[in-house]
Amino acid sequence: MPFELHPETPLEGAPKPFTDEQWPAIEERLRAIARQVGLPMEPPRRNVNSRLALETGEVIRARVGDAASAAFHHAISRAFFVDGANISDIAIIARYAADAGVSEAEIRAASESRTYAHVIDESMRAASLAGVTGVPAFGWPGAPATSGMMEPQRAIAMLRR
Repeated sequence: MPFELHPETPLEGAPKPFTDEQWPAIEERLRAIARQVGLPMEPPRRNVNSRLALETGEVIRARVGDAASAAFHHAISRAFFVDGANISDIAIIARYAADAGVSEAEIRAASESRTYAHVIDESMRAASLAGVTGVPAFGWPGAPATSGMMEPQRAIAMLRR
């Protein structure tokens, strides 16, 4: 489900809310968790506004289907978390959406008309009601969601419960 982690972030991005003294420990924790599950990661020092990326994923879902939308989401996540790409930049988004056959003009039109804004808004409302506060998030009926990166052993223990 689409989830806008920092909806308050302006298009130009914003620094993460950590001091220069705090950041090295946070960065190393994120890298360590990523290494444990075999994922590359270059933790970004800035937050970006992900709304355009999320809405583009919905354009792709509507035009091409869930698998193409998931592939786009994976590619954009990697671009942000590994390559440091500014995923609020329409040119960058369009480069990845092209793999699904969606053009920059289509992305721009959907964004300007807010065609898929309601999908993201509804997903955000549902996530809030479920207790989601970050990504990734896991949830089961009748229990509050668990959010955020965590050590694999902790995630496995939660799944077993």
